[in-house]
Amino acid sequence: MARHAGFGVALLLLVFCCTPLQALWPKPEAVTVPESPKALCLSRHLQWESVGYDSDILLAGFDRYDAILRSTPLGVGDEDDVIRASHGLEGEQQDEEQQDGKHAADGQLSVSRRRKRKRCHKMHKIEVSVTSSDQSLTMETRESYSLSIDGSSHAILIQANSVFGALRAMETLSQLVRRRSVQQVEGSSSELEGFVPDDALWPGDLSTAGADDPAGADDPALQRRHSTVLLVDELDTYDAPRFRYRGLLIDTARHFLPVSVIKEHLDAMAMVKLNCLHWHLTDDESFPWQLADLPELADKGAFAPEAVYTVGDIREVVEYARFRGIRVIPELDTPGHTQSWGKGFPALLTECYNKDGEPTGQLGPLNPARNETFGFVWRLLRAAAATFPDPYLHLGGDEVSHECWKSNPEVQGFMKAKGFGSDYSKLEGYFMSQVVHLAAAAGKASIVWQEAFDQGVPLPPMTRVQVWKWWKEGKQEAGQQGAVDSSSSRSGSDSNGASITLGQAASLEEGGSVASRRRALLQHPPQEGAACSLSTGCGSAVAGEDDAWKAELKAVTGKGYDAILSSPWYLNLGTYGGQDWKRYYSVDPTDFSGTPEQKDHVLGGTACAWGEFIDAVNAINRVWPRAAAVAERLWSPAGVTDLEDASQRLADLRCRMLSRGIAAQSMGPGFCPGELTTRM
Repeated sequence: MARHAGFGVALLLLVFCCTPLQALWPKPEAVTVPESPKALCLSRHLQWESVGYDSDILLAGFDRYDAILRSTPLGVGDEDDVIRASHGLEGEQQDEEQQDGKHAADGQLSVSRRRKRKRCHKMHKIEVSVTSSDQSLTMETRESYSLSIDGSSHAILIQANSVFGALRAMETLSQLVRRRSVQQVEGSSSELEGFVPDDALWPGDLSTAGADDPAGADDPALQRRHSTVLLVDELDTYDAPRFRYRGLLIDTARHFLPVSVIKEHLDAMAMVKLNCLHWHLTDDESFPWQLADLPELADKGAFAPEAVYTVGDIREVVEYARFRGIRVIPELDTPGHTQSWGKGFPALLTECYNKDGEPTGQLGPLNPARNETFGFVWRLLRAAAATFPDPYLHLGGDEVSHECWKSNPEVQGFMKAKGFGSDYSKLEGYFMSQVVHLAAAAGKASIVWQEAFDQGVPLPPMTRVQVWKWWKEGKQEAGQQGAVDSSSSRSGSDSNGASITLGQAASLEEGGSVASRRRALLQHPPQEGAACSLSTGCGSAVAGEDDAWKAELKAVTGKGYDAILSSPWYLNLGTYGGQDWKRYYSVDPTDFSGTPEQKDHVLGGTACAWGEFIDAVNAINRVWPRAAAVAERLWSPAGVTDLEDASQRLADLRCRMLSRGIAAQSMGPGFCPGELTTRM
């Protein structure tokens, strides 16, 4: 047994107004509250104890949540921030006087009676029991927990199968914290003693109280009059996630994000119980990963010498995430989205030719006709496998423009030798098949964007398919070959803001990277009930096309593959007013026509924050708390769908994020105490 002295953990609810569920995000699976719950207050000397298995993650969690609770501001949760001792005792006083047939001429109880009948029951310890010593983070990690708060035992009890389940329980407790100010009736110290035990009084803010007499700030009587108390209600909770995979994608290639910003994302993820950071590490725009064996990639491919992640930086992020129960899965997108690779190694990319058979000077995707290409990819995958401990690597495979391949004589000869004819989707499938097997040789299973599945790539059974398209492409049927060129179906904007299709962009930039990517559909973002199509762009609904991701899930799971859904959850397509979270919240990942076995293949989903217009300045504000809507959908039971209830809880969550220094976006008119101190 390990014992950790410290501050402790508590629950938000209150003494007078609210129910426990009004504070929690995401909503737990089951909460039982006694018919007449006692109000409990936390001792300043509350101790944390680990029972059974102990670990560095658990002990660090004790310290972290101790600090979080110490910084809980007044005013989060209930609007009534003051407990006045005389008011707190009036009802009890009258009841007891009637029962005893006594009457107090001054309307107050005697000191002795008040001390016998204290309103606030003191909690002495938090006991955490973990049954498994396994600290690995995988798709099979169990995050369930039970939480019991019983005033009669003077303890908060947490039971979990893993340390990560225990962390989820601590987060639940931290969200239920309620700090309230206690004002003593003039001239009567016993009144306050009768309401709150002496060692459950926390120092309050004396800056205002002592403003008229600064010397009085050291006056014990003044300090006592402006104390605070931390309260928790009795309850029992059992909780477990609905889905195993609950992710957030960040993009550090379109804009470099400092490690401090990534950590802030991880802190917010832990608050809402997301467990997978999908790190889109490289892309056309930059290659910020500094590799000792291949220094040219970052030296020539990064935005600036300081805009890189060293091996030490990455390991720091991975460890920071692990201590919060979050996996870090890197994405090395291939064979498209690799223009930054060519800055250091131009021979990797396909040389583009014009109609007269002359080189244009532009470079396209990785060249699949050269063995050297796969040797280079193998070196990268081995480096990623050595740096990132997660069992999975994301290999990309999306948005591959075939125009440059079609123009290149070397690639044409390779197509003929392989018997691919003129079907360049087969060439794309060939490339992805090779890379998936290279990842397996490096000891990693693969996650791929849905194009690899759509192209008919023979994927190993453990491959996960990430579904991102919210529109249908012509007559393409998911899971079959013969898909139209993915670069011709999206609507975007050119550098002057004019609306163009990506096919038009490709014709302007033959064989090069497409000018406007599907992740930057900001001129015509999909509205609620709308869909994107070749003919209409993304502004108006087309019958049936809003069901494209459902058809894709049906096809992917029908072939026995596990799926991860992202299509409805593109956070970078946000609109003014912050109410698009309601659309995210209303999505059910199992809402497609499939068998129960197929729906079991839906592992969960990922909210995506692509970085074309998201940098270190607005990264947190653009994502949070909107990503929390996705988090609750992936954690809570399917029946948790009440938007009005969610709106109130989300506003409370935003205030709590501010109190922890997370600069989350406003959800509408109102006030959070953290607004006075939190900065972008």
